[in-house]
Amino acid sequence: MRKQLIALTIADLDQIVLQLTPFVKKYKKVALIGEIGAGKTTFIKVLCHKMGVEGNTASPTYSIINEYLCGEETVHHIDLYRLNTKEEVHSLGLMELFEGNSYCFVEWPGIAEEYFPEQTLWIKISTGENEERIFDVFHIE
Repeated sequence: MRKQLIALTIADLDQIVLQLTPFVKKYKKVALIGEIGAGKTTFIKVLCHKMGVEGNTASPTYSIINEYLCGEETVHHIDLYRLNTKEEVHSLGLMELFEGNSYCFVEWPGIAEEYFPEQTLWIKISTGENEERIFDVFHIE
């Protein structure tokens, strides 16, 4: 499955999130790829809000993992930007989170790519010529 969506403004994120929510709910593990400032954290904030997470959602750049409640479900917002080794990934307990039933939204997944389950939704966010955001969404089957 491959899909491309474009957000011309930040207001367009609501519609993109609505289109992607069924896939997020199906796969539960979501890897977000993109340069600094591409909009990974902003996308996750909108997604969490639309899924029913109450309160503030913040970037886990320093905490590495933030946990939110979404009704009866748990959402883990994970940022691997500051990790440098596979040992750090392993000690984080990422594999255990992936084996569980919680949602895992992971920014900067490259260092842990081999640990992601097959049932992962991948979203690459890039910036176009006019500052629009291009969402390339795919699932490896």
